Amino acid sequence: MKTSHAKKAFSDPQSLAATPEVAASLVAKLQKSPLEVDQRLNKLEAVFAESRIFLSNNTLSLNAAALGDTGMCGAKPTVEVLDKNFGAGLDFLLTWKLWLQAGKHCGLTSTLSYLAISEQPLCLGDIKQLHRSWPQLKSLSLKLQKQYPSAIKGFHQLDFGKVKLILVQAESEHARAQVQGKFDVCLGDLEIATNNGYIPPWQRPTLGVTQKSKVAVIGAGISGTATAYSLSQRGFDVTLIERGQALASGASGNRQGMLYAKLPDNATIAGQFHQQGLQHSMGQLKRCLDAKYWQACGLLQLATNAKQVAQMQAVMQRGYPLSWLQWLEQDAAEELAQQPLSAGGLYFPHSGWVSPVDWCESLCDQSGANVWLATDVVGMQQTQNHVWHLTLAGAYSGDYEFDAVVIANANGAKDLLAKQSISLKSIRGQVSYIAADKELGQSPALVVCGEGYVTPAQQGVFAVGASYNLHTVDMALSAQDHTDNLSRLSEVLPRHKKLGSNSIAGGRVSFRAVTPDYLPLVGQLADESKVLDRFAKLRQDANYKFAEEMPYLAGLYINAGHGSKGLITAPLSAEILASQMANQSLPVAQCVAWGLDPNRFIVRDLIRRKR
Repeated sequence: MKTSHAKKAFSDPQSLAATPEVAASLVAKLQKSPLEVDQRLNKLEAVFAESRIFLSNNTLSLNAAALGDTGMCGAKPTVEVLDKNFGAGLDFLLTWKLWLQAGKHCGLTSTLSYLAISEQPLCLGDIKQLHRSWPQLKSLSLKLQKQYPSAIKGFHQLDFGKVKLILVQAESEHARAQVQGKFDVCLGDLEIATNNGYIPPWQRPTLGVTQKSKVAVIGAGISGTATAYSLSQRGFDVTLIERGQALASGASGNRQGMLYAKLPDNATIAGQFHQQGLQHSMGQLKRCLDAKYWQACGLLQLATNAKQVAQMQAVMQRGYPLSWLQWLEQDAAEELAQQPLSAGGLYFPHSGWVSPVDWCESLCDQSGANVWLATDVVGMQQTQNHVWHLTLAGAYSGDYEFDAVVIANANGAKDLLAKQSISLKSIRGQVSYIAADKELGQSPALVVCGEGYVTPAQQGVFAVGASYNLHTVDMALSAQDHTDNLSRLSEVLPRHKKLGSNSIAGGRVSFRAVTPDYLPLVGQLADESKVLDRFAKLRQDANYKFAEEMPYLAGLYINAGHGSKGLITAPLSAEILASQMANQSLPVAQCVAWGLDPNRFIVRDLIRRKR
């Protein structure tokens, strides 16, 4: 039986860049029929009026029939648009213009979520050329150009505040199968492939919550602060609760962190998620964080033995755009690093490092969330009317009620969800800080990864790490781990072989939270006992078709288990979760969302007859 496109990662090659001949043909076609912008605007107004989203009159107000009895502008939280042919983005720009005009005339407060499919993405140069033909859209087209992605197969979310463009670059059939959402308008009468046929309960859309709901996010590392930011963009009233004395008190508190996607040599869901996560994080840093706290200096992943060379060469055969991923021989890699290396390898030109603490603080500030530090959640239960009752100790001690709760406190999730079998394990990691020395201790000019990683210096100190220890909960710095980190350093940067313990300028210990399949837990949690009972037939028939729905716990979500890749996975996961909670179309492929589902291990254990 043929496997559904909705269950598989996008196939290779990973570059969809149109050939020069195809691009020239597309540009010529669009130039010959630029769809006279005003004429196309009128057509779109008619489409929106027919669908009861926009009225085609001078005020461009939202149609009262679509808003219920109140007839108030902005009553619909999100306007969802699906476009089968992005082209150069004309329909998106015009829809954005209509949305802005509606807001100007009637105080529109809703958000615009626009999902478009692009089978043959044009390069940025062609996009700019075509946009010059539409001077009346210049201010919006410049914003689009600034975030326009490389022609990498997959989902790309472009963030313009209350307007979000999800650009799906893939063959149309494959793209349609991976789209999840309910749309108010479909430009081109698109049908989503997965709307037909049976879908298992655990792969159906989860239950969102009402806009303006009060949401408690527990944990204020990169996962929690990114979640608070994404939720606040969608109109939720967010309170961030952190047991530590400051933001990023746990694994997100290192001086420097690398933005690193270790890509597989074939098409996998994990690889697709990490690829998109890296792109998403770099895009968010450009929008949200001052450049002094991060640097897109590039990243080298060294191939130090024959097996690694073969694996990385296989990655290169997957056909990523050279602007995004390159293979460098040792001499070319050393030129970029500005010092000797032990090998060449893969080069990510647009990756780099970030100060996680500053990133968390920036996301928190921009979210406008209430921040309760030095506050521990000592009790959590759901009332009969589905409200979550939290008992807190510390600076904000007392009893509070929230419409929804997001668990984002890494290994602490197991304590809060004692009745659930949360599949997380704690792994100790120690980072060593090395004083930069002009002779022996000079840092590389970009991030270098081997068995460990080395960052460029920040304020005279660079980071080396990290140890990996499953068998201790000791928070104290270890001299042996410092020694091991120095060994990791010398393995990738031979100049540093003579460094001793006197070069150590400090260090930090934290504990990663990791799942059995090394993908995070992202989504709505279900009642475990009811899942085991309701879907017991999976033990005999893994393909049994259930009529029952997933027994989700209303208002309870999780974003945890990011391990050592949280800087590229947590921000994108926050967008996935916020979209689910706001009942918006997902910014990732369905296969990715299913691969992250927090209830997957329960279902997997039933199928394997482990429970």
